[in-house]
Amino acid sequence: MSMDKKLESINSKEVPNKEDSNVDNHSDDNTAVDINDEGFDLFKRGGMNDVVDEAESKRVARKLDYHLLPILFVLYGINYVDKASLGWAAVLGTFETDVHVDVGDRYSWASAIFYYGYLGAQYPASYCLQKFPVGKVIASTTIFWGILMLCHMACSSYGGILACRFLLGVSEAPISGGFILFLSQFYTRKEQVGRTMVFGSSQGVFYVIFGFISYGLGHVTDAKLSEWQLVFLVLGICSLLIGAAWFALIPDTPAKARFLTEEEKIIAVKRVSKNMMGMSTHNWDWSQTFECFRDPKTLFLAGFLIFTMIPNGGLTNFGNQVLAGIVHNRLESIVVGIGQSFFSSGQMLIYSTFSLKYNNFRTIGMSAPLLLAIAGLSAVYATEDHGAKWGRVFAYWMINSYAVTWPFALATFGSNFAGHTKRASMSMILLLAFSVGNIIGPFCFHSYDAPKYTSALATNLGCFCAAFVIAVLLRFYLKWENNRRDKKYGVVEMDGLDEDERLEGILNGMKDQTDISNKQFRYVL
Repeated sequence: MSMDKKLESINSKEVPNKEDSNVDNHSDDNTAVDINDEGFDLFKRGGMNDVVDEAESKRVARKLDYHLLPILFVLYGINYVDKASLGWAAVLGTFETDVHVDVGDRYSWASAIFYYGYLGAQYPASYCLQKFPVGKVIASTTIFWGILMLCHMACSSYGGILACRFLLGVSEAPISGGFILFLSQFYTRKEQVGRTMVFGSSQGVFYVIFGFISYGLGHVTDAKLSEWQLVFLVLGICSLLIGAAWFALIPDTPAKARFLTEEEKIIAVKRVSKNMMGMSTHNWDWSQTFECFRDPKTLFLAGFLIFTMIPNGGLTNFGNQVLAGIVHNRLESIVVGIGQSFFSSGQMLIYSTFSLKYNNFRTIGMSAPLLLAIAGLSAVYATEDHGAKWGRVFAYWMINSYAVTWPFALATFGSNFAGHTKRASMSMILLLAFSVGNIIGPFCFHSYDAPKYTSALATNLGCFCAAFVIAVLLRFYLKWENNRRDKKYGVVEMDGLDEDERLEGILNGMKDQTDISNKQFRYVL
């Protein structure tokens, strides 16, 4: 079909339907379908092309960064330290005896049950992210989890802390997937990885900040509340404040951004149109869910997350206990543990610099940091009876290199899954894998193995090795699939596509085609 006919069809709010359930079967049928994507009107108003002046594009990107990233950074950091709060509480005051988790594996259950709530809430969370504005879902759940953090202070029984931790998991279920869906509405695929690294690095930054705060609270002696209750009080208030700030300041889409002019809104939509993923639609398409389950990329990413989150689930909640066994001081272990966050945050800055320069850097970011984690864990494991204290501490800090892989895994997902329901389904699957790994993790740490936790460290070492292999295989698979598509449909480079081909790929994304259905779509490594 010629460009003129395409424009005539589109201007009447109809486009030719070239979508088929299989990429191998694209027909030329002229069945008209409406485009329901929320960004389509702005895209059409801008002249039905994706041409944007590079200087203007960068200016709008900087404006988006200025208004969005600070709040994303703070919220994601608070979200992370809320999970780590149990580990701080466990080494402060009388938490374990006050809530009766000092018997058998009760502390492991208190740690793991958060992820049972996280696991059980994934389908409703993904459904809400698809049916309602992503930003509103994130803000609402942030306020809900802030209230639950405050509820921890009233816990005086084992059942009470289990209930609070379970509901906290439910409330935090939409956050990570919601962040990726939110970024895809404002940034290009190349830009997404750098921005993901920015808010991913907030985990280390806020762990440092609240590590020092928790250490200070551990020295409070004249407060009416216990030291561990003060931890939950501070984090609960911070969560409520950042949730309210999101509601007040963050738009759901570029079209609703009060800080953008009409011209800037059009530029913002045209910028992300090149992702060939559309912007936002609220229809649920079950065929995309089934496709997601059949997609080999799903298996690779889910397996990777399970094997990296098993160590995460254990070390997040038992890390201070492991360090206490090295430095022989429970309160000092909080301050010593802060070093691991400097170690991972510094690496995130380095890797984010490379990711901005090189487009196909995502799977390298998923694999390379694991080599340092494997080396550090091997050193801690091998020197448990004779290693120098601070040498072992440094080796333990190296283990936290695995934290760098999480934002890269999210960026890989965000850049390589198209179709709104497919993306929401994949978000659910990834966070199910995240939950399963974190549920298993605490049960690798047994009370009879304390304080060295030898068997747990050996298990974690095996998990890191398996995750490294999966990340390497994923890179080879994506490269193979791109080569297969190039041979079948021709080589696709966004800057080199002619206008017809590029527009067709963009409109296929706005028609809510998946990455498999859209023959112009190519994966980033």
